[in-house]
Amino acid sequence: MKTPYKLILIAIIFFSGYATLRIVLNSEVTPLTFEIYAAIIGFTITSLTTWALLGKQTENELKKEDSIRFLNLKTSIYLELIKQLEDIIRNQKITHEDVIELRLLNQKMIFAASEEVLVAFNKFVLRFVKLAEQKTISDKNIDDLLDEMSLLSVAVRKDLMGDRAKDDPVDKDLRKLILRTNELMDFESGE
Repeated sequence: MKTPYKLILIAIIFFSGYATLRIVLNSEVTPLTFEIYAAIIGFTITSLTTWALLGKQTENELKKEDSIRFLNLKTSIYLELIKQLEDIIRNQKITHEDVIELRLLNQKMIFAASEEVLVAFNKFVLRFVKLAEQKTISDKNIDDLLDEMSLLSVAVRKDLMGDRAKDDPVDKDLRKLILRTNELMDFESGE
């Protein structure tokens, strides 16, 4: 039963109990009868209030568990994506199997990824497809692919943070920082 209906039921019982008590008080009954009526009404109201509160708490706990499962699903998909891209970059070539694995991974991402992640992934895939046509990937192309992957990672981070990402004022600064870090590492690798 939904919580508003529970509250309505509690209110009806409360007012019925009050009316019953008024009748008992206006009649000539022994104090024991009065105390029994008061105890029954008090017990009923307490039980119904507890029932309503526990029902809401259970509903919130179930939502929380669902959110945790969904977050775990997202995290596993995103980690799988990073692992797949790591293999491609280390080999410096894109095989037919890589393309198939990425397409299958795209299907998984459709289940869980936010719109922003899917847009960033689409941009990454556009760059990836251009590189797939080449037999080997140059260091410059790897750097560009890693830059696109970094931007995808920012979108993934924001998606995993959920509502907390709204409070994160560094979104644009974070993108610049990541790209700047990539440039520094390009310099360090001798390019």
